[in-house]
Amino acid sequence: MLGAVLSAAVLASGVPAQAAVAETGQSVRAAEVAAEQRPAQPAAERGAQARAARGGQYGYHYEYFVSRRTATAQVSFRKMNRIMNSVFPIPGMPKTVKKGQKICLKGGGRCNPVRVTKVGKTYFRLKSLPGHLEGAGKVITFTLKKKSGGRLYLDVRAKGPKTAWQRHPLGGGANKLFAKGMWGMYATNLSSAAQYNLI
Repeated sequence: MLGAVLSAAVLASGVPAQAAVAETGQSVRAAEVAAEQRPAQPAAERGAQARAARGGQYGYHYEYFVSRRTATAQVSFRKMNRIMNSVFPIPGMPKTVKKGQKICLKGGGRCNPVRVTKVGKTYFRLKSLPGHLEGAGKVITFTLKKKSGGRLYLDVRAKGPKTAWQRHPLGGGANKLFAKGMWGMYATNLSSAAQYNLI
């Protein structure tokens, strides 16, 4: 088939067959060299593309007002990370989160394992593990941030591969509404703690 296509192209162009074949061979070789020199695609990127092909990416972003405090976000975060088990709305959180911790968050009558992948000056990040109700590979970042007027806010961002039930419009929508309410409770708990200068 390829030979027939090449012959037709040569006849149509009026270029001598040997020259056309040589030119084609050079083009193919040039493409091979370019492919060899192209940087390998990172595994994470390949994985993200595969997940997108299976059903897309899951994600949301919510922001909640916490307090009119004047302390910096860094100070508030340090204080919060001493009483995390008291303000985080899901049972199972330790008093202090540290990078590398594996935590069993309790909900839906089961353990929903997550790992603390990062702790910064104003934020911490969790990643869901196999066995989690929402599936493995979800990443959620909780950040305390100051905005105009010295107001303190809780910023919540989540992303990751969709599970089968999250690909359904009703399932995905209900999940986001649940998350919005859950993290709203987190912000409410932080607001109450701020009244007693605990964050």
